[in-house]
Amino acid sequence: MTTKSQGRKSSSPALTRDAIIEAGVRIADAEGIGALSMRRMATELDSGVMSLYRHVANKDALLTAITRVACDENPYPTPPPPNWRDAMRVAAELDWEVYRRHPWALVTSSSARHFSDTSCRDWMTSVLKELTDDTALAHSLAIAVWSYVQGASIQRVAQQLLPGDDAPSQSPLTATEEDFALGLETFLDGIEQRCRAGRRVPGTDGEECPASSVVVDTA
Repeated sequence: MTTKSQGRKSSSPALTRDAIIEAGVRIADAEGIGALSMRRMATELDSGVMSLYRHVANKDALLTAITRVACDENPYPTPPPPNWRDAMRVAAELDWEVYRRHPWALVTSSSARHFSDTSCRDWMTSVLKELTDDTALAHSLAIAVWSYVQGASIQRVAQQLLPGDDAPSQSPLTATEEDFALGLETFLDGIEQRCRAGRRVPGTDGEECPASSVVVDTA
């Protein structure tokens, strides 16, 4: 990659925060976040490096901004679908699409240093309250669904995250659309079963006790 002359203008007339973020997304999509640097951004925008800092504080701020843009491309619907299962399916499919389009977002959205917005988790948690009154459980299940989507997505986009192009373009372990859909439905089945098992049922002494404490003899 050649660098432009050091004699270029210190600040491009068209330089804006939006232009910087758009260029960051473009570079990350094409070359990965490893290629992002303030100097690389300056070259892309035909600007002086120091001019970028008037709009973006540093590289971490840039990564936060491009992650926000990537996630905002596929926002969760408001209000969510009335059925919890439909809502979780929609959320998972939207995130799957974000990671397919922007593989690097798998890394940045998992880093508290670059992304700490909990609105998506809170959206899932509120949806899952249809199944359970236990907010902590709903929170944990929301994280579990999000983790499932990320895990399946890594298999799909791993080659795009790795440097070089000498590896096979598709691993035999790569998750297909069908694999993702089947895994998601199975995961949602498990969530429903877990929440049902956690509901309180009549105990033998007339009091209620947690269903999880009831031992079922399957022999």
